[in-house]
Amino acid sequence: MCTMVPMEAARPTEVAGKNVLVVGLGRFGGGAGVARWLVESDAHVIVTDLADAAALAESVDSLADLSLTFHLGGHDLADLDDADLAVINPAVNKTTSFFFQEIIRRRLPWTTELNLFCERCRSDVIGITGTYGKSTTCAMVADVLRAWISEVSTKYTNVHLGGNIGRSLLPQLGEIRASDVVVLEMSNAQLEDLPRIHWAPRVAVVTNLSPNHLDRYAGFSQYVTAKLNILRGLLASSRIIVGPVDPRAEPMIVAAVGGDGSRIVRVKPPEKRFDLLVPGEHNQSNAACATAICRSLGVDESMIRTVLARFEGLPHRIQFVRSVGGVAYFNDSKATTPAATAVAATTLNRPTVMIVGGKRMDRALGECATILAKRCRGVVCVGESGPEWADAVRGAAATSDGPIVTTAAKLPEAVQTARSLAHEGDAVVFSPGAPSFDAYANFVDRGSHFIELVEALD
Repeated sequence: MCTMVPMEAARPTEVAGKNVLVVGLGRFGGGAGVARWLVESDAHVIVTDLADAAALAESVDSLADLSLTFHLGGHDLADLDDADLAVINPAVNKTTSFFFQEIIRRRLPWTTELNLFCERCRSDVIGITGTYGKSTTCAMVADVLRAWISEVSTKYTNVHLGGNIGRSLLPQLGEIRASDVVVLEMSNAQLEDLPRIHWAPRVAVVTNLSPNHLDRYAGFSQYVTAKLNILRGLLASSRIIVGPVDPRAEPMIVAAVGGDGSRIVRVKPPEKRFDLLVPGEHNQSNAACATAICRSLGVDESMIRTVLARFEGLPHRIQFVRSVGGVAYFNDSKATTPAATAVAATTLNRPTVMIVGGKRMDRALGECATILAKRCRGVVCVGESGPEWADAVRGAAATSDGPIVTTAAKLPEAVQTARSLAHEGDAVVFSPGAPSFDAYANFVDRGSHFIELVEALD
């Protein structure tokens, strides 16, 4: 049996008094969070991004009270001349970015927001990654642990939730005590560089693994390798929790934990279903994973189930908006892949009109189109990829009993069309199955617009 011995942790990267270049501000808080922390840590900060100030207005405005410099709308190699350190946003594809390649050529030291946090965090960290469900699982775990700390536990004093879920915890580092616990969502892009600091979480969780983000990687194994960085260098006392994975990933998981598969706690379907407000089998799976995590820390299952029964879910993930004329409207803007839309289509036990489409991507629609053709009353296809969705669903409908399939130029028209197709007792679900960038800054912007349109229905 192999005992895992972690490498010695690297010393935290020094930033005080340094000229630091933040490469990628982004729209989801990570870039803004690290920029704020750097300024408050006495670094001299320049923020650069390929997007312009208008596209990044919310992130730029959030830093208006700080003394830093923005170079937006493109990268300027001159910014590297006086830089002591670069902080690379996870959205930057390091393989294809000419700017990052120049950083490497110049041997400029570089790091990431996640690494800066992890090498300084004093508390236990529950690190959660996976292909699907990691945000919801993180939120479920945080809710359970808050209740446990408040009512029972003396093990921890507070819970902090952050990471890829949309909140950098770097600005809160001073508030995070050694007696606290951090629930940290970790994406594949964030995990790519974790081995650089020889760090691992106290509890490492892989919710599930299936092919995704293959536009960033040479193949599935490379994607899995990035994900499994969460398991490398764990302490002998660390906990490892793994949900269902593609069979091709199984030997890679065992290798990542030093060959000792007996250390892995497998998430199993519960003997009794969870009583949840959030619908769908995928949320039953999320709840099972959250339960395995919390039980590994000593939380009683009855408490876990009580807390999960009142969990209301996260925005933009099959989020109930309102009912109009007996039709329930759901916002699932976070669904940026056909696989996620297929989940949404099978979640609600009622006739459904789906609104799909967004930025065109090189992804097969066949399996999802077949599910839509079998399960939906209507499918409204919108956006750059709308015509492809329409063709795929029509092609999958073997008989005239298939759904009504139509296209719409923009989302307002799509909502009105979906309303006309839905009957009392139906659901209208906005689950694009594609990225938002053909018409929106991000999935939050897109989902918020859908909510506004539904709220305006009379």
